[in-house]
Amino acid sequence: MSQAKKSTPKLQEHAHEHDHNLHPLSAKHIALDLDATARTAAAGRVFWEDDTLIHLGHRRIDCQKLLIHFSEKKKLSFKQHILTFVDSQRFAKSVVMYLVSSFCVASKDNPFDAIDTKWVSAAVENHSFRTRKFQARIFFDYWKERYPDAATEEALNLLAQIAPPPITSSDVNSDDPDKSWLTQEEYDDVVHSAWQNYDQTGLTQPALIRLLALQYARRPSQMAALKFEDLKTGDAKIMKGVSENEIHFPSVKEQGVEIEFRGGKFEPHPIADHIWNMLEIQKAEIKAAFEKGLSISLTDEMTSQLPIFTSLTRIRKSSEIISSTLNSNPVEMLHDELFHLNAHRISRVISFAHNTGLIKLSHWHSTLPDVPISQRTGRPLTLNAIRLRHTRARQLARMGIPKSVLSYWLGHNHDGAIDSYYNDPAEEARKLDEKMGTGLAPIAQAFHGRIIATDAEATYPDDPFKNLEFANADKLKDVGKCGFYTFCGTSSIPLPCYRCRSFEPLMDAPHEEVLEVLLFRQAQENEIVKLGSQRNALIPIDLSADIRAVERCIQLCKAKREQK
Repeated sequence: MSQAKKSTPKLQEHAHEHDHNLHPLSAKHIALDLDATARTAAAGRVFWEDDTLIHLGHRRIDCQKLLIHFSEKKKLSFKQHILTFVDSQRFAKSVVMYLVSSFCVASKDNPFDAIDTKWVSAAVENHSFRTRKFQARIFFDYWKERYPDAATEEALNLLAQIAPPPITSSDVNSDDPDKSWLTQEEYDDVVHSAWQNYDQTGLTQPALIRLLALQYARRPSQMAALKFEDLKTGDAKIMKGVSENEIHFPSVKEQGVEIEFRGGKFEPHPIADHIWNMLEIQKAEIKAAFEKGLSISLTDEMTSQLPIFTSLTRIRKSSEIISSTLNSNPVEMLHDELFHLNAHRISRVISFAHNTGLIKLSHWHSTLPDVPISQRTGRPLTLNAIRLRHTRARQLARMGIPKSVLSYWLGHNHDGAIDSYYNDPAEEARKLDEKMGTGLAPIAQAFHGRIIATDAEATYPDDPFKNLEFANADKLKDVGKCGFYTFCGTSSIPLPCYRCRSFEPLMDAPHEEVLEVLLFRQAQENEIVKLGSQRNALIPIDLSADIRAVERCIQLCKAKREQK
């Protein structure tokens, strides 16, 4: 029978101490540099610098007043879990930054040391916090699961029960002419002003930003993420049957992507020669700016990694951040998002509030384009990216583009996302056409307006903005009035108006000329669509409903004249 191995006197001594719990090991004996694996600035793009939360290259949030009443233990836990919450990729870094900012705003007049029902009740009175109460609940749950003292269960339950702020009607679908989509005339004026400013200043970058926004209605974040490798020609193109070169916009708001910057799908679009030629000029200017800022010579492959939009100041600042904070070589990081102009600056250029060239101009304010005057209000137009996006969607809808195709064109992941953009009487008529039988469709699509003999009979006789005109042979001719309480601001006026019950056509207006134009356009649409043409190549447009409505209007006008 074997004997057990005898313990050494030292081991026996420690075993004895453990058994009798006389001298337990203290924390300092086993806490061997617990911060050795703590994340540093170089390991992540969101980090703390004292009590300031930094999103590298984007923004800084001073959280001193938010954290001032926290215990040191709770303060450390909060700061650590903000960083790990960012790493979890539950929300984008920018969303987490906005969330922390809302915490700071909510605690400004309501300082706290505990997240309880009292604090939640006061915090939700702040609109900024209440709009982000869903993200707040997700973070507080995340924090409490790992740090039980983070918040009380009652506070989390109360936060879950509080309703978000009421959803108001979208500005672009409102009656406000300063916020809704632009009319065709307003849109044309903005295009003209963008080109005029380019001719006056020679600044390629701001002109390109505005023209791309007007043409493709992309979000500022998509524009900001563009690189020269996104410009495709020859064999690199996706749409082989289209003659034009392509531009591939990086997607945003795409869930489930592992990489936040340019990590999702790309949206290919044909690009006209006039914009392509400007992009070639921009490419040469950006390359020269990087070579000057970094004192290097760039190959074609290196140039393809460069951002389409940036500035010499940003190149130099980003180079310094990459060297000092990320401990990397800027030349090996040309692909990094730090070199890109941020979305906020892109938005300011689109709104005509700034002309961001490659170099800083001391007289930049004098180089700004003239903001067009609205014919509806007599005031300068209010311009922003979302308004241009809705305007472009409206224009394409008026061209007859089906919802599914337009949704794909706008980069939506599902058709329902376009509902906020697609509020169009003509589209409602198309829906009705699809749902009704062939026998009732001609009746449903026919003209239903009220014939008027003179402007005096109109619902709004003295409102010049209710006049509807038809352009033919370079002449504008009155065809009637709009009887709706607001101006819908559609393009292609007055062709879709003939199917609107609010249209009040003049009895003696040249409706026959409108019919001729419609018949001519329909004949063009029925021809074989030429791939690569600037005309809509997505789908031939069916104008039969508009034609029937105009024909019906002509008949009713004739009958009214015969009654007189």
